[in-house]
Amino acid sequence: MTLAERSITRPSGLNRREFFAAIVADARANLPPELARFRHRANSMLLKLDYGNDRIHYEVWTDGARGRIEIGLHFEDGPASTMAYLAFFDQRIVEVKHLLGPQIELERWTTSWGHLFESERLGRLDRRFAEDVARRLAAQITILQPLVEEAAIPPAQRDVTSGERGRWRRRAKR
Repeated sequence: MTLAERSITRPSGLNRREFFAAIVADARANLPPELARFRHRANSMLLKLDYGNDRIHYEVWTDGARGRIEIGLHFEDGPASTMAYLAFFDQRIVEVKHLLGPQIELERWTTSWGHLFESERLGRLDRRFAEDVARRLAAQITILQPLVEEAAIPPAQRDVTSGERGRWRRRAKR
């Protein structure tokens, strides 16, 4: 049974802000203490969590237009960094799929953007679905964040204008 199928039968729905807040709380509770200290920010469509570089982040995207939810690690730190992360995880994809499941995909969209993610049908935004999503997110973080740190890929050196990332930084929570 998929995450969506388990949640669709629950009567009480959450708005997206409540849904994302529940995911954050549940993910922290499911992570080891050294990984529970992430920063997070959300808008009406997605939740982002990071460990110091907001351009290398975990994301939960509720794509209502396609009826999908995606959970994954995003690389958006410029061409050199993104390509290095994609190469690093490509060499480990069999191990990652073994640990997280065959639904995990590694994808490059542009030279500056790629992700390691899973996607499934979007279910009703309720407490049970939030718990299930948080459990998958915590599993990804537990497996992938030590690999991100092992990769030791330096962040891209670029100037970020306040308008480019300011909207997200104002909402960042520690």
